[in-house]
Amino acid sequence: MTTWSVALLLLVWNTAAASDNAAKVLFRLTGSNTIGADLAPAQVKSYLKSQGATDITQRNQGEKHWIHARLNGQPVVVPIIALGSSTGFKALDEGTADIGMASRKIKPREVAMLSRFGNLTSPQAEHVIGLDALVITIHRDNPITQLTMAQLAQIYRGEIRNWAQLGGPDLPIRPLHRDMESGTRATFDGEVFGRSRATPHFIHEVAGNHETRALVQRDRGAIGYLPYADADGLHKVAIKSGDLAAVVPDRGIIATEDFPLTRRLYLYRNPARFNPHVDGFIHHVESRAGQQIVAQIGFINLTPVALKMAPYANAPQNYRELMENGARLSISFRFADGSTELDNRALRDLHRLQDFMAEEQNRTLSLTLVGFSDRKSNSNISDLISRFRALKVQGALLRDHEMGDSQIMAVGAFAPLTPDSEQGPVKNSRVEVWIN
Repeated sequence: MTTWSVALLLLVWNTAAASDNAAKVLFRLTGSNTIGADLAPAQVKSYLKSQGATDITQRNQGEKHWIHARLNGQPVVVPIIALGSSTGFKALDEGTADIGMASRKIKPREVAMLSRFGNLTSPQAEHVIGLDALVITIHRDNPITQLTMAQLAQIYRGEIRNWAQLGGPDLPIRPLHRDMESGTRATFDGEVFGRSRATPHFIHEVAGNHETRALVQRDRGAIGYLPYADADGLHKVAIKSGDLAAVVPDRGIIATEDFPLTRRLYLYRNPARFNPHVDGFIHHVESRAGQQIVAQIGFINLTPVALKMAPYANAPQNYRELMENGARLSISFRFADGSTELDNRALRDLHRLQDFMAEEQNRTLSLTLVGFSDRKSNSNISDLISRFRALKVQGALLRDHEMGDSQIMAVGAFAPLTPDSEQGPVKNSRVEVWIN
């Protein structure tokens, strides 16, 4: 590189740094690369535009992004640092971020670390902004088409080391795993093993999704996992869990959170600190406009849509008739840690369901809430629990949203989404929403 080129680069860098110093920082985002790479910059630009900002530009340096604009005649900037979900909670703790981006739920030790600010699992602090799924992908020449969750665990534990053991070619398996800071990895470990675990020596640890994609395309023995938006054009493996059929995730099954490797995308804010732009930005992301951006970037948004589902052959008669004649909304109400209280997404989904029904008021629609329970109790108790959960949602709709024209159906522990004893109470205990 010539002396003139070096001088020019230094001038550009110093000019950009000076511009950052002169601009007012509206708020700072740190955390998940899955969110921070494309979704967060797009949402920040949309929010700034909604506030009347002009001259909106983006500057990038690796996994760091700066969104510049002029707001009320003043230069402003929103920094985004996307180095992994764990770094978002560390930055909240250190006071170097206003919003933590996470592609997995906050861990108990992180809740404890940040407890001086309040409860980071409260509706004021925790915001679900969209859905994603981890797609299991292998080389295009590998004939394997489906795996069970148990087989996936065996591969990453080293109990299955050759594709021939699964009916594939006589070829060593090369499992790819994200780094420990990654929320993508935390989701995979949590769903497959029930907890985080150290990287075994035989596993190749990758720095990011781009490396996973490149290795799977190049290495015939590789297997990896990618966010839904990053897996386009690759050989995807169908995954089987519980009593459900093996499926390659599509937008519909991800939206219902029935796919075993579905994950939520979160924004976390410090509930003890008020910043009008932080509140305004999160509200914008959760709005209809913000949810459209979630879909445009390639994730699954939370706006309810009606889905036609194939009836289960072994379904109870009343549920089978509902599946044959009705449509399922993409909303599924779930409960906080398997408790009797609706979780934070569910509390906001009550509003989304109200808006959906209001928009459909010119059509005569009947609403049916179908309750499910886990298998930890006998059938009579399971039926009671599933009915109680459906009644819980019906009561919230009637009490807080003046929607009293819904019906109740309880199907007990039918169609569990996972056989895992730890994940079961959260995943299996749910309330589906159906319309006729």
